[in-house]
Amino acid sequence: MSLAQSRITAQGQVSIPVSVMRQFGLAPGEVITWDTLDGHLIIEKAGHYTLADIQSALEIRQGIHKLDAEIRAGIKARIRTKHAGR
Repeated sequence: MSLAQSRITAQGQVSIPVSVMRQFGLAPGEVITWDTLDGHLIIEKAGHYTLADIQSALEIRQGIHKLDAEIRAGIKARIRTKHAGR
């Protein structure tokens, strides 16, 4: 039995039913992520991280500034590591 249904518009947009938004604590303007796991579509609420969490994950020490390209490379590496087991 499905939780709810939505229709995809011609522009590729999907409305999230209010019952689903309430159940999962979603609000207008929030970001959700789309992923796959064993051929299934996974939709998750995007995480909220503090600057300290991001600095720690990217191994940035306080007072050391990295170039934009280094930060982007660090983010990509972290995402690959986090989702490697999926």
